[in-house]
Amino acid sequence: MIGSVALITLGAFESLATTTIMPRVVADLGAQTWFSVASGAALTAQLFAVVIAGSLSDSRGARPVLWAGIVAFNVGLVLCAIAPHVAVFVVGRLLQGLGMGLLIVPLYVLIGAIASEEHRPSFFAAFSLAWLVPALIGPAIAGWVADAFGWRIVFGAVPAIALINVFPLLPLLRQIPPPSHEATAAGALSLKTLTLLALAGGVGVFALQLSGALSGLPMLVLACVGLAFSIYALPRLLPRGIFRARAGLPSIIGVRLFIMAAFMGGTAFLPLLLVEVHGWAAKEAALVVTLGTVGWSMTAAIQARIHAPKTRELLPLAGAILMAVGLSCIALLTSSHTPVAVGAVGALLMSGGAGFAHSTISVLALSVTPQHKHGKVSSWLQVADAAGSALQLAVTSVVLFAWSHLPIAGDISWTYAPAVVLAVISALIGVFYALRGRMPVRDVTGA
Repeated sequence: MIGSVALITLGAFESLATTTIMPRVVADLGAQTWFSVASGAALTAQLFAVVIAGSLSDSRGARPVLWAGIVAFNVGLVLCAIAPHVAVFVVGRLLQGLGMGLLIVPLYVLIGAIASEEHRPSFFAAFSLAWLVPALIGPAIAGWVADAFGWRIVFGAVPAIALINVFPLLPLLRQIPPPSHEATAAGALSLKTLTLLALAGGVGVFALQLSGALSGLPMLVLACVGLAFSIYALPRLLPRGIFRARAGLPSIIGVRLFIMAAFMGGTAFLPLLLVEVHGWAAKEAALVVTLGTVGWSMTAAIQARIHAPKTRELLPLAGAILMAVGLSCIALLTSSHTPVAVGAVGALLMSGGAGFAHSTISVLALSVTPQHKHGKVSSWLQVADAAGSALQLAVTSVVLFAWSHLPIAGDISWTYAPAVVLAVISALIGVFYALRGRMPVRDVTGA
């Protein structure tokens, strides 16, 4: 647990720190127009990596995949630290995303192999808590270091720490049974297909990300391209029947997709509502977002202490309901007459619901799946996280663009109304999927 949490903490710090210092990076490299590309490159590569990491972990074993992730992550950090040109920096960001994708899936497989079902909730709670400290102090530390020593040190200091933290995991990786000959052969046959699908999915998500940063015709074109690639690739990168809400594991993964979509929608637009509608300063609005991070960590820790099977099965449903209620509170902030405290409570409920559901879904998905398919299921979980967030932001961007041309949208109170309404809808869809996920599982693999 120490090694896993340390690696995830480093990844979380790197992600949050990079968000903080990215404006300085592109300004220093004279590449302001590359901001969206440099920011989104890591997520695109991570989506690609988690797809192939699942197949490789099942067919080749988790240890070589974990080492590949460590190497790619560190090489990417070094390239970012020494980058003389923004193109080199973007390559470094791609390698960082590739490394994180190759890291997280083997860690899930490792938990499935060495942790009993009773202890798995504690591991996933620890993974959620690993984001707490970076969220609270990471941006501030990154900003201070960038001011005092330059932004390059933020990337250059992490590799040595990452290499040290992987060593506690090495003896445990030997405890994972080697893949069978059948799994190795099947993995070799499917890897080429998965690679092509992962590339298509990555292009789709990246186009959707870029569309959210544009406006007018370019936004619509990129959004359409991104949706086309995503509609083709994502159903093939997730369990069969997920978009038909098939009972069992497909619906369990579906809950993950829609709650992450709802969470991203609420988290992205809550600061805008506080600043634009209620006149808060950006720093004050960030405190409310931080409150949400604390809420997620608290409920993730609580779910780890719940051991009754029937109660645990209800946690994704309870989490989705809490998110819908919390997002409804946040939606009330579209009125300048709503007390800001209502939004703060909403942020706490939204994030607390996500903490209940997110970690529990990881445990449930592994528990209903044979161990030799834990890599595939771990990949599905990570794809759902990335795809849900990207699709939510892309659809919201397109809807807001159309909404801005309506006369009613001129009032600041109504400007962001569609964004929070869409987030509430995603949470309600998550509630529906959670109800379906509690039904008997006939085909636990969804394959």
